[in-house]
Amino acid sequence: MGGAVRCLRLSCLAIALASAMAACGDSNSAPPASRNAWTSARSLPIERFEAYAAAFEGRIYFIGGITGLFGDIGTARPSRRVDVYDPATDAWTPGPDLPEDAPKHHLAVAMMADGIYVVGGFDGILGQLPGEPFRPVAKAYALRQGAWVRLADPPLARGAATAQALDGRIYVAGGAPTEGQPPYDRLDVYDPSADTWQTLANMPTAREHLASCALDGKFLVIGGWIGPEEHASTRAEEYDPRTNAWRALADLPTARGGLAAVSDGNLCHVIGGEDWFMPFPGTFSTHEAYDPSANAWRTLAPMPTARHGFGLARLAGSLFAVGGGPSMGNSYTNVTEVYLP
Repeated sequence: MGGAVRCLRLSCLAIALASAMAACGDSNSAPPASRNAWTSARSLPIERFEAYAAAFEGRIYFIGGITGLFGDIGTARPSRRVDVYDPATDAWTPGPDLPEDAPKHHLAVAMMADGIYVVGGFDGILGQLPGEPFRPVAKAYALRQGAWVRLADPPLARGAATAQALDGRIYVAGGAPTEGQPPYDRLDVYDPSADTWQTLANMPTAREHLASCALDGKFLVIGGWIGPEEHASTRAEEYDPRTNAWRALADLPTARGGLAAVSDGNLCHVIGGEDWFMPFPGTFSTHEAYDPSANAWRTLAPMPTARHGFGLARLAGSLFAVGGGPSMGNSYTNVTEVYLP
């Protein structure tokens, strides 16, 4: 029975992805009807949270994170592991581990045509020993042709920041020196062609555990935690590289940090997250999408597994939500769920 269920799941997923790819490749095809539904894909080999999912060359790369026993901080370990998902086979295979000195979790990652860029994050485990913090790592690497290549060091050591690629450069905003410390409003940009960094206009709202999208040539920064108390935010702000200026957008309807976001070219999908404070402490399955043409938010089908610190990537028109923490703080899941627009 288990094999039959898996085959049915794989068939449905393959058909959905094939249909999406065919629609993208045929400009004369009518757009498919909206499904606004989730299905499942093959689970990760190893449960991890605070990792990053990146779509590159037709596959999903799940990078780094924290692993251990559910709820047991004593077993938590930073992970160098990279797993690669192939939707054609519904299978995960090992990828090249992160370098030993690279950031491991709470990563800032962006995708370029030539590879996947990891441009900051944390190492270590918060609170495993009394007073032990996460350690910010000011090192950057790119995964190109199956190998990690060292880049110029970022000018600021931080984790829980967010990054996006726009017009051949990578923008990195927010983050913090560790959890429980005031977050940054800093915006830096990396130029891969020159292997250099530059500091730009500060983000209006300093925050960490935030998410972002690249949409309409702008850098959209959404949600996150504000202040050392880590209160969840509804702030949404947009950076225009042409003017080096920020503006406020319509607030995110549901305040949360540890959320994930990805653009589909028209909307910025913002999914999941957590909040430590009343009236809604816990993790979220919430799925809200920002429409820049209306400066307004839509509510879409919620993710089946509420979680924070998970990876979110778009591949062949579908959104893949991978891993994460189903409970607040140190928790783990290996689920992979797929949103079909």
